[in-house]
Amino acid sequence: MSEKESASVEELESPKEEATQEKVEANKPDKIRKLTNYLLGIVAFMLIFSIISDRIIPSTDNARVKGYVVPVKPQVSGQVLDIQVQPNQPVKQGDVLVKLNPVDYQIAVAQAEQNLEVAGQNVGAQTANISSAQARLTSANVEREAVELQTNRILAMAERGVVSKSDADQARASLATARANVLNAQADLEKAKQQLGGDGEENSQIKAALLALEQAQLNLERTVITAPTDGGVSNFSLSEGFYASAGQPLMTFVSTESIWIEAYFRENSLGNVEAGDVVEVALDFAPGKVLKGRVTSVDWGVDWGQNDQAGKLAQASTQTGWLRQTQMLPISIEFDHQEASGLLRIGGQADVIVYAGDNVVFNTIGKLWIRFVSFMSYVR
Repeated sequence: MSEKESASVEELESPKEEATQEKVEANKPDKIRKLTNYLLGIVAFMLIFSIISDRIIPSTDNARVKGYVVPVKPQVSGQVLDIQVQPNQPVKQGDVLVKLNPVDYQIAVAQAEQNLEVAGQNVGAQTANISSAQARLTSANVEREAVELQTNRILAMAERGVVSKSDADQARASLATARANVLNAQADLEKAKQQLGGDGEENSQIKAALLALEQAQLNLERTVITAPTDGGVSNFSLSEGFYASAGQPLMTFVSTESIWIEAYFRENSLGNVEAGDVVEVALDFAPGKVLKGRVTSVDWGVDWGQNDQAGKLAQASTQTGWLRQTQMLPISIEFDHQEASGLLRIGGQADVIVYAGDNVVFNTIGKLWIRFVSFMSYVR
């Protein structure tokens, strides 16, 4: 091909290349614009979805397993005789935890039984005293009646001058003495009745002896320390021979009968949450497992640090930024303890999602999300 022909070909091809390059350069801004629009659309969708889902399926990772943790304290003092549990051992209600030396309390029970017997004997003696006092009263009444008759005859004869005035005065004195003897006998009978008290177990001495025996028997029973509910014992270092003092803790008992989850949500997430709403929980202790529960209550408020004292001005908390700090409010969640048996540890962390409505789409997304979070617990 000649040089003229080559030049003509290049002149023909150059406008085509320039046109193609211009098209490519024109398409670049369109692609960037489309990509930007897609990203903005996705961000807007995620923002709207987050706002709506926060009202329909609120979730939080600020949740803890809570329960009743109480110290085990003996109600009586004594030497530890036998320890029948190991640290962190699960126990059932009524299982024996610790036995104290019962000898002193067995002696106290025997002494109280003897005191009750003595009280019964005393009551018998006092009953005899009542009978004796009643007999003396009867005798005094008979004697008074006889003296009254004799005195009336003497006074009648004294009026006729048959007997002297001194005999009449002596008769009157005898009558006064007889009447005084009756009053004394009545007082003795009343005193004997007061000392005896009521009949049978209503008698005050018998009552006191029975109460003392009951207390002694109760103290003897308290030498055996048992589990108050189903649960477990932990945090103790105890050996046989240790002297346990009443009221001093020996070990820590964790009840598994009443365990719940306390979850903290942003207060603007709780607008639709009510007691009875279905909840799903993912425990860090049990990765891959999701437990179902229900909201039992939404707390009325929390302590936000406002502690103004009389005589001082109120203190305003300082906050920076155009968005104030989010306030967290707790809700309580209960679940089936049989399903969660062996999976709960007091203080353990959990993720919680609440289904505050019947929206199928959002509830399905929430179920998928909580299961994803549960599986992610393997790598936390």
